[in-house]
Amino acid sequence: MSCRSLGAHPLIQYFSLSSTDPIEPVDLVVFAAHPDDAELNCGGLLLISKLRGWKTAIVDATQGELGSLGTAELRREEAEQAARCLQLNSRFNLGFPDGDVRDTQENRQTVISIIRKLQPKLVIAPPRDDHHPDHSALGQLIERSFYLTGIKKLCPEIPTHRPNALLFHGGTRPFEPDAVVDVTPVIEKRKEAILCFQSQFKPKEEASGIRIASDYFMDSVEGRLRYFGSLIGVPFGEPYTSLNPLPVKDLVAQFEEEPWKAR
Repeated sequence: MSCRSLGAHPLIQYFSLSSTDPIEPVDLVVFAAHPDDAELNCGGLLLISKLRGWKTAIVDATQGELGSLGTAELRREEAEQAARCLQLNSRFNLGFPDGDVRDTQENRQTVISIIRKLQPKLVIAPPRDDHHPDHSALGQLIERSFYLTGIKKLCPEIPTHRPNALLFHGGTRPFEPDAVVDVTPVIEKRKEAILCFQSQFKPKEEASGIRIASDYFMDSVEGRLRYFGSLIGVPFGEPYTSLNPLPVKDLVAQFEEEPWKAR
């Protein structure tokens, strides 16, 4: 089966460190339903990974055009600013319709194409169960596309590439994480990346009753990071789940650092 060029949706490149290669291979890709979702849930992982020398990218599914606050154009500017703050290698938008993300054959072709071109080792997706239907739908779409990226007869015009692992970031519903990443060293930069989306998170009178624009929404974000950090004995942690056991080569080295110790 041949794939049309990234399906029927226009691939929008929001940001790239490279001026020569439009799609540069990276090590870590975070898929997000809307601009700002990756910052809220995976900003620490993206920053920590960059500090360790990995190449990183965000792929936003929609432009957030149905959002109660801001506009698609403004959120694009904010997404570019956040990309610089996170030191991403690239950021793309798949142009799916906001509020109508679906697991379809056409959308799977789009996801397969961008994963094959980015060639990541690790893919992060939204949770498959969340309050926002776009989040859940994208999580299911990524999960069902993940295996297909390695099928040679599917989209044969693009060389196959199946990443080594797929993880899901936390959502708004209770869950037990399979991994918690210590993001304490980058917590201030993580906050800065979120606040690049001033249209969404700066409290406004007209935003009364809107969850993300609440005066205490950012406190809830920090509270969650503190809770998951407390599970591994650090100030701030980002939670992730996996459908498969997480591989560990050296179990002793995995616990080399003493929890609850200032460092």
